[in-house]
Amino acid sequence: MKSDQQNSFPHTGSVKTILSRAVVTVLVWTLLLAIAVWWNVRVAYQQAFELAKTQAHIALGKDLAFRRWASKRGGIYMELGPLVSPSPLLNHLPDRDLIATNGVHLTLKNPAMIMNEITQEAPQFYGVKTRITSRLYMNAVDAPDPWERTALFIVEGTREDYFAATLIDGKPYLRMMQPMIMEPSCLKCHAWTGIKVGELRGGTDVSIPLAPFYAAAAKQARGVAASHGAIWLLGIVSIGFITRRTILVEVERSHQEAELKEKNLELQDSRQYLLTIIDFLPDATLIIDSAGKVVGWNRELSRLTGVAAEAMIGRGELAYSLPFYGQRRPLLIDVAMNPALDGDGRYDGFSRLGDIVHGECWAPCLGETPAYLISAASVLRNSKGEMIGAIECIRDNTEQMKAQKRIKLLAKIFNESGEAIVITDNENRIIETNKAFAQFTGYSREEALGKNPRVLKSGIEDSKFYEKMWRSILETNYWQGEIWDKRKDGSLYPKWLTITAIRGEDNVITNYFATFSDITQRKEAEKRIEQLAHTDTLTSLPNRHTLVERLTQALEQAKRGGHSLAVLFVDLDRFKMINDTLGHHVGDLLLMEVASRLKSSLRAEDVVARFGGDEFVVVQPRIRSQVEPAHLAEKILKTVAAPYFLDNNTVYTSPSIGISVFPSDGTTVAELFKNADAAMYHAKAAGRNTYQMFTKEMHTAARQRLAIENSLRSALANDEFVLHYQPQVEAASGKLVGFEALVRWQNPDRGMVLPDSFIPVAEETGMILEIGRQVFEKACRQAAFWRGAGHPCVRIAVNLSARQLRQPDLPELLSGIMKQCGADPEMIELEVTESMTMERPVESIRILGALKSMGIGLSIDDFGTGYSSLSYLKLFPVDKLKIDRSFVKDLEVDPDDAAIASATIAMAHTLGKKVVAEGVETQAQLDFLVEHGCDIIQGYYFSKPLSAEDAEQYLSQRAENKSL
Repeated sequence: MKSDQQNSFPHTGSVKTILSRAVVTVLVWTLLLAIAVWWNVRVAYQQAFELAKTQAHIALGKDLAFRRWASKRGGIYMELGPLVSPSPLLNHLPDRDLIATNGVHLTLKNPAMIMNEITQEAPQFYGVKTRITSRLYMNAVDAPDPWERTALFIVEGTREDYFAATLIDGKPYLRMMQPMIMEPSCLKCHAWTGIKVGELRGGTDVSIPLAPFYAAAAKQARGVAASHGAIWLLGIVSIGFITRRTILVEVERSHQEAELKEKNLELQDSRQYLLTIIDFLPDATLIIDSAGKVVGWNRELSRLTGVAAEAMIGRGELAYSLPFYGQRRPLLIDVAMNPALDGDGRYDGFSRLGDIVHGECWAPCLGETPAYLISAASVLRNSKGEMIGAIECIRDNTEQMKAQKRIKLLAKIFNESGEAIVITDNENRIIETNKAFAQFTGYSREEALGKNPRVLKSGIEDSKFYEKMWRSILETNYWQGEIWDKRKDGSLYPKWLTITAIRGEDNVITNYFATFSDITQRKEAEKRIEQLAHTDTLTSLPNRHTLVERLTQALEQAKRGGHSLAVLFVDLDRFKMINDTLGHHVGDLLLMEVASRLKSSLRAEDVVARFGGDEFVVVQPRIRSQVEPAHLAEKILKTVAAPYFLDNNTVYTSPSIGISVFPSDGTTVAELFKNADAAMYHAKAAGRNTYQMFTKEMHTAARQRLAIENSLRSALANDEFVLHYQPQVEAASGKLVGFEALVRWQNPDRGMVLPDSFIPVAEETGMILEIGRQVFEKACRQAAFWRGAGHPCVRIAVNLSARQLRQPDLPELLSGIMKQCGADPEMIELEVTESMTMERPVESIRILGALKSMGIGLSIDDFGTGYSSLSYLKLFPVDKLKIDRSFVKDLEVDPDDAAIASATIAMAHTLGKKVVAEGVETQAQLDFLVEHGCDIIQGYYFSKPLSAEDAEQYLSQRAENKSL
């Protein structure tokens, strides 16, 4: 009885809930249908109104069509009669009344009157009324009513149709007015209004009775209400049926739940008894139900995972695998419940026997290191054979697994080691070997077992060697060293051997453990490294390191013996040009051949080494006088300067040689090298293909050069370079056409320094790049300044150095400077020398072409002093050739200079280029150049180089004299 009362409460509550939901559903259904009816009725009346608007548009359209037809034809004369009488409104027209030729009396009817008469007849047809009205009317009948006055105001303002719903005689009407435009034919009657053709004259309006339309809409609304009422009733019946059915199902379900609760109480008692037993099992035990939720988690499992049972009971979705793996994944218990997981490869030693499965796997999240688990799992079934869950028993087998793995690892390391391993017993009989042993010795494991390692003895080491080795093993349990052994085939090889004695608990040797490796390749590599450390790889000559060692030894011997030695610094002339022109391959072949020729030129005791690049050093360790190194230098000059036939090319080069002698030119390696190098540079300055003995003057010159180099660095940092500008004048007219920018060094100690004193040093050190950049920037700024000051635009010529021309990005660099300074390309001209362009002609053509395309003028400076190819010259995109001052200086007295100058002018003009002569100082020189057609003159005859301020004054004076 008590149980029935308890079960009635949830039953009663469920029925009330169902009834409440049914009432809410009825209310919502009724509201939705009411909204639908209201919406459809509203739409029906809107459609009726739209139909009335359409009817109004049609009526107005017919009226408009008539008016336009009548306007095109003017008024109509009609015969007087009972229905036709003269209109008093047209008394102002002289031709209102006419008599036809047949004597019939006619009177004028204008379109508006006709239209009015038609509209007066219209209301009898369906109540439609049409009127013409305006603010200015002839007939009082056309006067607008209040609605029309409002409509006329709106229509006149918008020029568009206007409509509105209104009441006429208490009945609803739709009234619509259309604007009426003054037509040409209307002027005859209505000109007095002052309205012109095309202007708004008034409006035509129509009144459509809405009653018929609203009646149709009401009929449609009644149909909608009837249909939706039927739908509403059908919905109410359906809701009632569904509510009754739901109540019956809910009552039945409540009774079933009550019965199930009683059974569950019995099961819980049995389950608790079983879980208590499982909790004390020695193996970690996990139980899940058929839904995958944890129902058993015993004490051993809590200890193994570190997770209490309370935290896991009731958890599902593989959450019980988190303590083992840190992620949700099947355990063996899941494999037992789902045979489809058998082949996933997660378990070692996996096997299945019916509902029971066994397996082993690593659990990475148990403790600091992974644990190896041995598990058995089984499906749990009820009395009907249905699966109700599963159980898994887990045992931690980590330590046993680690031991097995360690044994396997050690065995694999032993067998796969790259070093040969031999283990012998206490009597030195081989009991184990690995693969490397067979590879190194040629003896297989089976052949070696039981033998003494002395079968590998090479016979090279003597008995004392072995006595020392065994003494070390017995005393220290260890020996290591290099030894020669013999393979099975009798071949000998070096090996690195390590022997360790293994002792037992009583300190008695039980085994010997030996490892060795073949060091043949290592010894060959050491030999090769030793050779590379002391030899140049290309020429096989001693390298710089070896040269310093040998020269140091020779100096020590010379100091002890009191004799002299000589150092010859040999540098190949124009090697870079050969390398760049013919390629590095030919350059390498040339260096190898030069090395061979140098070795053939020396005595046996002499030393030749490659110092670096195209530099070689020869050391004569013993000389009797300074004549000997001079004789050797002459021999080297002759030998090295002979032609070379390399890779189908005939190559020519020559050496420049500098000589220093111990002890007069230096007592250390560094001093001898430095002084020989200085002498070599003097040899190059002397014209190349020669030798120079070091002198104190060279040392002084070197110190001066170093001082200039240091001062140049300060000059760059302190902006000490200034530009002077020498005018360039058109020969025929005397007109100033440009300036050449000449760099000067304003040294704070030495005053104004001319470029000849510092440009060579700047070229050698690379500082010429920054000097050239500053010069170009200053010239651009000066050109822009002169233009801004209003001076006539003349070009400023700037000299490019050889290093600048070798810059691949030179055009982009100069373009950036011009933009920064505000100078245009036509303000600038660049001068390059013949020798510069011919060093790398193809690259020079590319760079000069890029500069020319920018609009910069180009000229070849010092033309005739270098070597050039006319085939290349015609390809250079230059505008001018500049005759060097050396040919201009003696024009009056030297026929050769005169011939060169005249030939250069003629050739340049033939090639379409202008000629500039520099260094013109006399009238006779000027007359000769003008006579032979020289285009531009530069020299002291017109002006010396001027400072920026003086050049600006020169510009102003020229402008005043109109000679620009």
